[in-house]
Amino acid sequence: MSMQDFFNSKLSVRFSILIGRYLPKKWGYGFGRLLGSLIGSVNQWDINQSIRLNQYVVQGEKLTRAELIQSTKNVLTHAGRCYYDLYHYIDKPKELNKLVPMTEQMEDFIQLSNQNQGYLVVAPHLSNFDLVVSRLVRGGFNGRVLSYPNPASGYQLQNEIRKSYGLKLSHLGDSGIEKEIIDYLKAGGVVATGVDRPVPRRKKRHYVNFFGRPSPLPLGYITTALAADVPIIVVTAYMLPDGRYGFKKSQPIHLREFDNKLENILRNAERVLEEIELFIKQTPEQWLMYYPAWPELLDTGL
Repeated sequence: MSMQDFFNSKLSVRFSILIGRYLPKKWGYGFGRLLGSLIGSVNQWDINQSIRLNQYVVQGEKLTRAELIQSTKNVLTHAGRCYYDLYHYIDKPKELNKLVPMTEQMEDFIQLSNQNQGYLVVAPHLSNFDLVVSRLVRGGFNGRVLSYPNPASGYQLQNEIRKSYGLKLSHLGDSGIEKEIIDYLKAGGVVATGVDRPVPRRKKRHYVNFFGRPSPLPLGYITTALAADVPIIVVTAYMLPDGRYGFKKSQPIHLREFDNKLENILRNAERVLEEIELFIKQTPEQWLMYYPAWPELLDTGL
């Protein structure tokens, strides 16, 4: 079992839940810092190789080996903080409202989700997105979220938690889900999905430009938006310097027509990814992507 598989296991998620629910905040944050530093110190683990690779690219390909190791520890420490906050505050609405204060952008987004206009919403794995989404749902967000197909046991447990606070989940890969989602968007619904987890064994001609390098990122959301004729909005979570969490969104991206079907998909995906790049650059060590977005770089020894 790889370390990535272990962290996605039900055992790992249950352990995180126990820490979040029962440890006081001071101890929980301290434990997260310690664990992040310890895990980040084992250079040969696959999760650390992936984080180092991703941080190397998103931080301008300038970091030294020592700086990459420290950046990896920072990413994992931030992840520990996010997991603790998620499981500590998810069932405490009053405290959650203070940790994730409602902003004008959040109110605009909630209002948008309740209008009779379809939007496909996409997000990178930045910071404590689950906690921010729970705040949006409790604030009145109306829409569906597409989850990863064939989820590992840990993801399944996380999905149950997401459903517990009212999130409407649909599983990619389910029979008939593509047509159902397109019809839902055409009828004025809002659908959200993640778009920065690389796709294994992707053909090179389907790679897209991401931070100046070809990357095997998902493309299905573009075909869905094109079929439903709806714009795309990029949203993200981030941690503020005072430890609270914020929310940002882009302006609607209206998809364009290019020379052929493949160009329509690739070029429009790159327009969306340009917005995602801007968000990641603002807080690169809050990008919690544990899979290599540029797998060709794995052999470089980063």
